[in-house]
Amino acid sequence: MYGKRASQLLKEQACCENGQFTPFNSDLFDQVISECNEHSLQLQSLIRKIEEQNLDMQTTRNEDHFGAVIHHLSLVRNKRCLMAYMQVDN
Repeated sequence: MYGKRASQLLKEQACCENGQFTPFNSDLFDQVISECNEHSLQLQSLIRKIEEQNLDMQTTRNEDHFGAVIHHLSLVRNKRCLMAYMQVDN
C-alpha cells in the first residue's frame, strides 16, 4: 500500500529496451490511483482529528501526526511515480 504498486509501474517501464514501447498498464495504474485516494482520505481524517483536539499542526508530535506524515509521503511518492510513468509512456 505504501508505494509498491507505483514502483511496479516504473519497473515494468524500465525492463523494456530503449525505443521500445510497452502497453499501458491501465489496471495497475487504476490501482495506484485508488491507493492515492485512500491515502488522501486517511490524511484528511488524521488532520481533522488533530484539529478537533485543538492541537497545533506545526508543533504536535503524536501518533496522529506521524501517521499523517506517512500517508502524505506515500501520496507524494505515488504521484511522482505516476507522473514518471506517464512521461516515459509518451
